[in-house]
Amino acid sequence: METRKDVVVIGGGAAGMSASSRVRRLDPNARITVLEATEYVSHAPCGIPYFLEGLFDDPSLFMNYTPSFFKEKRNINVLTGAKVVEADFSERRVTYEKDGEKVSLEFDHAVLATGAKPVVPRIEGVGGERVHLVHHPAEAPALRASLSDASRVVIVGGGVLGLELAEAMSAKGRKVTLIHRGDYPLSRVLDEDVGKYLGEFASKRIELRMGESLVSVGDGGRSVKTDSGVYEADAVILSLGVEPNVTFGGLQLGAKGAVATNGNMETSIKGVFAAGDVADSVNVITHKRDWQPYAPVANKMGFVAGTNIAGGNMSFPGVVGTVITKFYEKFIGKTGLTEREAKAEGFRTLSTTIRAPSRARYYPGGSEIVVKLISEEGSKRLIGGQLMGNEEVLGRLDLLASAVAAGMTVEQLFFVEMGYMPAITEVWDPLIIAARQLMKARSRFPVRG
Repeated sequence: METRKDVVVIGGGAAGMSASSRVRRLDPNARITVLEATEYVSHAPCGIPYFLEGLFDDPSLFMNYTPSFFKEKRNINVLTGAKVVEADFSERRVTYEKDGEKVSLEFDHAVLATGAKPVVPRIEGVGGERVHLVHHPAEAPALRASLSDASRVVIVGGGVLGLELAEAMSAKGRKVTLIHRGDYPLSRVLDEDVGKYLGEFASKRIELRMGESLVSVGDGGRSVKTDSGVYEADAVILSLGVEPNVTFGGLQLGAKGAVATNGNMETSIKGVFAAGDVADSVNVITHKRDWQPYAPVANKMGFVAGTNIAGGNMSFPGVVGTVITKFYEKFIGKTGLTEREAKAEGFRTLSTTIRAPSRARYYPGGSEIVVKLISEEGSKRLIGGQLMGNEEVLGRLDLLASAVAAGMTVEQLFFVEMGYMPAITEVWDPLIIAARQLMKARSRFPVRG
């Protein structure tokens, strides 16, 4: 007689619920318990800027599915408001606290899916009443209420979240100052030749203070001091990145302090898996350990972990680092390595950056799209790319991400049979134009015309 598995999942976000749902799909007899500290499961933190902007008002929309859905439809025991206070993975036991009581659970398999947490700088004034961090959907309603009377908002950090928050506050009519220590917004995502276009565009909507580092926050969040000046504010939002939320010891750590995993998403302790923003992986370009805290990666990691817990055999192939965001009408995307990252990893690179129309010249409503392609000089392999434009950025980015993941060469990208319609592209698609330019740069027999 087959023994029924006891599976405990710590964290009810994307990775945790993906893992638990996959176990249930493959093993109808498993006992699955999800422990989630908040009242939200299957939630979407990426929606927080849009909630703050007022694009939707119902916080329950942060959840793709409710706790009751998982209980009633999938027979998964979801315990919300259950904070894990102790985890002994070697002894296969966790203890959680709910409603003032502590309860211990034993397990056969566990999934650690505690996500990431905001980086909190160790500087004066961070704990002020009007100094905010953006982390979890459960905190979004209180954050929106706190920001409702702020006419001047200073955002520190020009990464993806910082830029999205800057748009949200600006669209609400706030005066926004964005402080970033890089030379342009998204400086970790874009190379300078693409980033300068974003900086020029963003500066028309908000005040950019680039190349400045945070020193302190004053008067509870009424002022921000950098190494170059002091800025008055009604509210301050710190968006200085995230780090793995590794709360419990006993597991080997990997890239960026995330929990180390193998291809099956199993940790250094057999039967204990990690998935999502708390887990590391392998970069398919560099073949080194990497950490990419993004929702699509988290869902697939959870899917792989759940498959293996249920008795399957599936490997997570690794990450290429695909990111997309927007600022007003501009969509900005990156996949693979930036040229700066590639050179730091020892790659000899060739690259090209082009600007091209997004539609046929006779079709109304077109705009300009910027495309950068990066290849390895010797092998001609594509190792990265960046795009910025008003339309069709995501589709081109996804194609490029597939090409990078598959190890395609520039010539192979050039010969991809892309669709053509004047309303959404020229007959020579911008990606193909960029590939053609890169072929000229690398060929002994340059493409002419």
